[in-house]
Amino acid sequence: MRKSLAFAFSILFLIIHAEIFAQTESSSYFRDNALPLVAVAKMNNGGDIIESYDKLYIILNVDGSGLFYDNGFVSKIMWNMPDDDTVQFTDRLGDAYEGSFTNGYLSLECDGTLYYFEQRETIPIMNLSPEYWAQSIRPFFFIEDKAIRNEIGDVQIAEINSKAAQISERYGTDIHIIIVNNYYDYSAEGDINLFSEEISDGYRLGLDKDENALLLVLSMAARDYDIYSSGAYTNEVFNSFSRGFLENAMLPHFAENNWTDGFNAYLDECLNLLELAANGEIYTRAPRNYKLEIIISLIIGLVIALIARACVHAAYTNQVQQKVAASEYIVNDSFQLTQKTDTFTHTTTSRTYSPRSSSSGGHSGGSRSSSHSSGKF
Repeated sequence: MRKSLAFAFSILFLIIHAEIFAQTESSSYFRDNALPLVAVAKMNNGGDIIESYDKLYIILNVDGSGLFYDNGFVSKIMWNMPDDDTVQFTDRLGDAYEGSFTNGYLSLECDGTLYYFEQRETIPIMNLSPEYWAQSIRPFFFIEDKAIRNEIGDVQIAEINSKAAQISERYGTDIHIIIVNNYYDYSAEGDINLFSEEISDGYRLGLDKDENALLLVLSMAARDYDIYSSGAYTNEVFNSFSRGFLENAMLPHFAENNWTDGFNAYLDECLNLLELAANGEIYTRAPRNYKLEIIISLIIGLVIALIARACVHAAYTNQVQQKVAASEYIVNDSFQLTQKTDTFTHTTTSRTYSPRSSSSGGHSGGSRSSSHSSGKF
């Protein structure tokens, strides 16, 4: 018979205070290490409790961290139990919530509606890699797809993992790559962006680096990818423009199913951008090519000069047309000549000069707490 939620939390509370977490093997303590909760009912305006079809779930890790999912919104949370019947939550924005236990359910108010959460065996996202969930161990290079794992080989996998770990350690931003068969198996909404956020928050990427982490997710079923940057510094370095360098580095290799070269090219570009940032250079737009700009400006100036010359020449040609005989230039009845003689002496040509020009300018940019770049490979 299923244990009540209150009893489960009591066991969890005892585990924390008994400090047996670190002494137990991962295969046996995982179920006790993270407690999944799903919203199964809610109270309507009339006070009636009805079945909930909202997609809400909470995962509480034994160390006081957790994950909250609310209809497409994913947030890392911290929680504590001041007593046996109350749970207090704080999300990443600093907002605080309080829940209580009623008849074996956790009751919690979300957006003005009172929800009742029930304990479940697991949540889909937790099934991806239970040996890593809610632990201080975070994989830098994790491959679920066995065919890709065999194609890359254990030696190359170890080298790529080591390379990502070294970059992470040197520059203070956790660099992670995760390959799955189909992200739909683990995402509550079937959205690869939300899947990346659930991984990042659930596995607490960037935990020791002020939440700074860069995650690359590949889903092999429909060849989807997502680059998710979180943390103020990581978003400044890997912004919406500079993530394009990462895409340009890896996608040509992935298009040819050349996984090893693709991951190495991706990590090399990560290293390059982090090194530039360490020296004070962060790209928010394409670097200026002053030589090319000068050449283009000279070409434009020359074209303008030729057009201006052609226009002036055409204007003079239309106003003054050459006459065959000198007598044709005389206004009728203005004067009379006793003798007419035509003698050609010379012609006169006029030229117009237009100076060349050049221009220059600057750029600026900003950052966000988290952002994505997604597509197909």
